Amino acid sequence: MTTSPENAVRRYLAWIEDPGSAVDQDAVEAADAAFASATDPIAKLHAAAARERAASADVSAIEHDFVVHAKAYADAEQIPASAFEALGVGADVLKQAGFAVVGGRNRRSGGSSPAPIRSSGAPRAAQVPMATIKAVAVQMPKQFTLGQLADRAGGGSPVTVRKAVDELIAEGRAAKLGPAPDHQGPGRAPTLYELT
Repeated sequence: MTTSPENAVRRYLAWIEDPGSAVDQDAVEAADAAFASATDPIAKLHAAAARERAASADVSAIEHDFVVHAKAYADAEQIPASAFEALGVGADVLKQAGFAVVGGRNRRSGGSSPAPIRSSGAPRAAQVPMATIKAVAVQMPKQFTLGQLADRAGGGSPVTVRKAVDELIAEGRAAKLGPAPDHQGPGRAPTLYELT
């Protein structure tokens, strides 16, 4: 399947805003169901592995599609590199996509990238222990998303935040409600969780 320039840009920007939006929730739910119904320990092991794979978005493919399509899209829509920087796209990713960026600053805007950048071009999440994330989670409003929890905790990788909430669910302290009904904008609606 061919990715359109607009979809490639939309998906990457949605991932920057909410890393969980790139996760295939249907695949995660299917793996959860397989895990719950498995009686054989090896089948449970494979279902757990399938869930881990499904919960980890293929960030390299999302970034690759952005790099391939972003410059053509920006040229066609008259969007400067500084607009992408304002949304958190790193200078190194913009350079790979063909934008004129010098020393982490865009020639046209003089602005700089708003977040530290990893080699993958994604904003770096602050390292926050899972115990801290769980402690913050129980202080959240009754309903929350993983992105809101990460913000309140001061960071944490999407995988760590998800594992912390999964542990709370396993402990009976939280429940997964499904996609946020009030979601607007690009990408899949983030999953809503509730404290129990």
